[in-house]
Amino acid sequence: MKKSLKMPLLLWSVAVLFFAFKFILQMSVGILREDIMQKFSLDTVMFGSLAGYYYLGYAGMQIPIGVLLDKFNFRYVSAAAVMIAVLGTLTFVFAETIESLMIGRFLIGVGSAASFLAAVKIIKTYFPTRLHSLMIGFSFSFGLLGAVFGSAPMKLIFNSFGYNITFITLAAIGGIIAILILIISDKNTEKYEEVTEEESLSFLGLMKLIFHPTILFIGICGGLMVGSLEGFADVWAMPFFSQIYGFSDYQSTFIASVIFIGMCFGAPILAYLSEMIGSMHLMVFLTGVIVAIIFAILFYCSSLSALSSMILMFVLGILCCYQVLVFSIAGSMVPRSQAGVAIAIINCINMSFGHFFHVIISSMMQNDWDGALGTTLAPIYTHSNYINALSAIPICCVIGSLGFLYLARKKK
Repeated sequence: MKKSLKMPLLLWSVAVLFFAFKFILQMSVGILREDIMQKFSLDTVMFGSLAGYYYLGYAGMQIPIGVLLDKFNFRYVSAAAVMIAVLGTLTFVFAETIESLMIGRFLIGVGSAASFLAAVKIIKTYFPTRLHSLMIGFSFSFGLLGAVFGSAPMKLIFNSFGYNITFITLAAIGGIIAILILIISDKNTEKYEEVTEEESLSFLGLMKLIFHPTILFIGICGGLMVGSLEGFADVWAMPFFSQIYGFSDYQSTFIASVIFIGMCFGAPILAYLSEMIGSMHLMVFLTGVIVAIIFAILFYCSSLSALSSMILMFVLGILCCYQVLVFSIAGSMVPRSQAGVAIAIINCINMSFGHFFHVIISSMMQNDWDGALGTTLAPIYTHSNYINALSAIPICCVIGSLGFLYLARKKK
């Protein structure tokens, strides 16, 4: 008998709402960069460390959240995760010290770690196998709308209502999402897949998977390529376009958000292209090379228009979806019952590199800065400052992509 998908779709919709919400929280620090630096008297290095604390919390909880989602009802785990993110948001907005600010940012990352994993868990449990890829793709697309909204629209909201009211409102929205997750019952919803005792991963099996040389190699290579998304897109793209190309704050924020619009289309495009060339490994390598070319254009073409910049950011967004291919590569290496844990391990390593890129970029920016300040006492960085600091992104990207070229040759 055909199973109804009405309740699974409702459960999935709330999970995707959480996924979109986490992007808004993730992007908020980049939008408020100057305000936060002025309020807490932060230099660029301290701000970079603050921005990276989100990724430490997110990365550190990937594997524990994956295990918890397998052991307990996803509704309780997801609702608890949302409330941790809400607590982090409130800690962040009412912080009086840099330590409290970092704790808040870290807690937001910890809570956000469950967002995408919860959506995947619902898809694997309540939807037929033939719909898994499609639903995961939709999850990415709808979730990334939160990143688009978290850029230019949130900039307008922050400027209109202020720092405190906006963050308190975001915390209230998070509370509503947690309540929705709890009140939607899944008791009478038929399941397609449940983890059996035989399929569950033992502690020893988990350790073997975590320290599997090829899994670690894939994670590190994928992490080296993540700078364009977790360094440039969420913080440094906005000041880059504002100060280097002279675009307004709203223009710069919107141009940066186009990266996430491109990501909405990236997964199916890269999947199709990898099918055409017959290798996901080779496709990941090519994305790394093209990313480096895009940054070379940004660094050395001084007359880019807003339209040209948006086109480049759209293509960059498509290329950032290389992570979907990396997840597929990792999942194909292990038994089906271990694929979710393998992907969580890869994502853990990838997100850890988010902190690495924020720290390395901000440190290089600060060390190369000549001390010039604007009217709001914000640092003014020159073209060469940005090139020197942000060059870490394409250099690391090429190094990481060479790792996948090596894997492609090894597989062949």
